[in-house]
Amino acid sequence: MLNKNQLASPLEVTELLKKEELFQEWKKNHTQSYLSHFFCPINSELEPLGEWEIGWLNPDDGKITVFALLENRSFAIKPADEVFKAPNTKVEELNLDKIKVSVEEVQKTANESKILHFPTEILGNGFIILQTLNEVVQWNVSFITKTLKFANLKINAETGELFSHNVISFMEKHKGQKATK
Repeated sequence: MLNKNQLASPLEVTELLKKEELFQEWKKNHTQSYLSHFFCPINSELEPLGEWEIGWLNPDDGKITVFALLENRSFAIKPADEVFKAPNTKVEELNLDKIKVSVEEVQKTANESKILHFPTEILGNGFIILQTLNEVVQWNVSFITKTLKFANLKINAETGELFSHNVISFMEKHKGQKATK
């Protein structure tokens, strides 16, 4: 078992979930639903502030059902909800077989990258998401800065390459504009 400062591997958590009677019963009635993401809140040192939440998208109604891993390694189910996404984008299926970069490797890369790319920002809590965007399986690590900006790192889950880093103010994000790198 992992300590409180480590996240379990998505593969391990998915195997646990598939053994859960709660999930098995839900899946019988949601056969078209597919795995879309893993989400976990983190602190500025990339330590988890909770456990993984695993999203399953129902393509028929476009809603996501989330299964939250509990401390006792069982799961709770959250009611299906609307998807948080940019307009005209599709929530892509997350293929766990493509993940070659571990959570620990992502934490190491993100810790090094945040110092390099956000040296003047005071980072607060944030989140880590494992998802597929534009057919790229990626770890998306975001922090909220003390000046109310998002500091974001995107790491390819197959290669470990940091392929995007940016800071976006809440106001610019709200207007749909991006800050420059």
